[in-house]
Amino acid sequence: MSYSLIFIHMLLKTTVLLVFILSFIFEIQTTLAQNENPNIIWLLAEDLSPDLGCYGNGIVQTPNIDQLASNGHLYHKVFTTSPVCSPSRTALGTGMYQNSIGAYHMRYAEKDKPELPEGIIPLTKIFNDNGYFTAKIKDEIGTGKSDWMFKVHQKPFQGNSWEDIKNHQPFFAQVNFRLTHRDFEEDKKRPISPEEVSVPPYYPDHPVVKQDWASYLESVQLLDAQVGQVIQKLKENGLYENTIIIFFSDHGRPFTRGKCFNYESGLQIPLIISIPQNIKVPKGYKNGKENSDLISAIDVAATSLALAGISKPEYMEGKVFLGKEKEVKRKYIFSSTDRIGETFFKTRSIRTEKFRYNRNYNHGFSINEGATYYRKAKHPVYHVLNILDEKGMLTSDQARLLAPLPEEELYDLERDPFELQNLATAPEWQKEKKRLSDILDKWLEDINDKGLEEDSENIKQHFEDYRKMSFERYSEAIEKQKARVMTAIEQKP
Repeated sequence: MSYSLIFIHMLLKTTVLLVFILSFIFEIQTTLAQNENPNIIWLLAEDLSPDLGCYGNGIVQTPNIDQLASNGHLYHKVFTTSPVCSPSRTALGTGMYQNSIGAYHMRYAEKDKPELPEGIIPLTKIFNDNGYFTAKIKDEIGTGKSDWMFKVHQKPFQGNSWEDIKNHQPFFAQVNFRLTHRDFEEDKKRPISPEEVSVPPYYPDHPVVKQDWASYLESVQLLDAQVGQVIQKLKENGLYENTIIIFFSDHGRPFTRGKCFNYESGLQIPLIISIPQNIKVPKGYKNGKENSDLISAIDVAATSLALAGISKPEYMEGKVFLGKEKEVKRKYIFSSTDRIGETFFKTRSIRTEKFRYNRNYNHGFSINEGATYYRKAKHPVYHVLNILDEKGMLTSDQARLLAPLPEEELYDLERDPFELQNLATAPEWQKEKKRLSDILDKWLEDINDKGLEEDSENIKQHFEDYRKMSFERYSEAIEKQKARVMTAIEQKP
């Protein structure tokens, strides 16, 4: 063999070896980069309170979510900024209070949606600007729901499938689950007997109400199965070991005095964060640990950025509650409600470790009267309350749902977890009420609450048109629901 051929042969061998070494180095760097920039996925349920096995519910079977909690970190005192989806999701999508950015009603017409204030951008764009691929999964389970009430001029999510995120890492992805939103679906394999169900004392202990509650819990079980499917999908695609899973809900359960109302039952949500072993554990995180700090849902946005190694913008009102960027614990949780369909609530709420104070700017109508046409068609308890009230069969706690909503409400949550005894007019509680009222006023001023301003004529007209449309759409269903409930009560009062 000539010297030139020997040289070429050696050169080829050296080149192959060099390519192998460079590929190996690249692979190591990629793995390190993935560990430094973990994937983050939100598993976002609809209309779900902490009605799960891992939160102490002994009736419902939620093995997948329970396992997620045992492999992760469970939070007990997490509250949304609004007890209804669009305003709450608007806050989640920005890390800002919805009434701070002027997008607080449920829902605007597309043409009336406000622009985000200058300098404020959606959470997805912050992730994208920092090298993250963003996706809203719609394969098989995910609905693709965002429900932001502000104008979006650029595509907020770059992908919508498992294949997209498998091929683009690191990613920030969301899977939205419809289950636990009405209409409920039956769990035929694991039915829940209404007789097992215990309902809050402000509901009549009637078979119609208990059946509705049992149906909700069955829907929770089906949600759990879907969560299990998503986790399995992460594993099948080789994503699980480098993905932080954050499971939570947009607001509380879809029941009278729950969804739409500023009480524990409308605002409190589950939150579980699960971080796999090969991702560097942030300060304060431990598998199987439980936490009872006060947390607002907008803090999930800020903390998600921190877990990705991204500093939150200075303007962001959400606080980081986990990791080296952890901020001072909250002393207060603030929430609000404005127009929901044809009902104009306009309530502002503050919660401390011990108390809840609500200010109802619009009041004088009862909680049951505040039901929208949709809720009258979908919620049997609305009719149960009215019918049993006419028969004089409600307890004092249940009758309060038909009493005029007061201007102010104050509840001692330690002694009164169901928020039954309004202390706002009691002489001995005036000092505490004033303290919380003053703190609430300062918050309203600090965020420049735009929901306290007069609505435009366009907004007023939109909701008036909605009222008419909703009446036409649901009036027949309302009468059918009422008739069904009346028959059931006559059979077993």
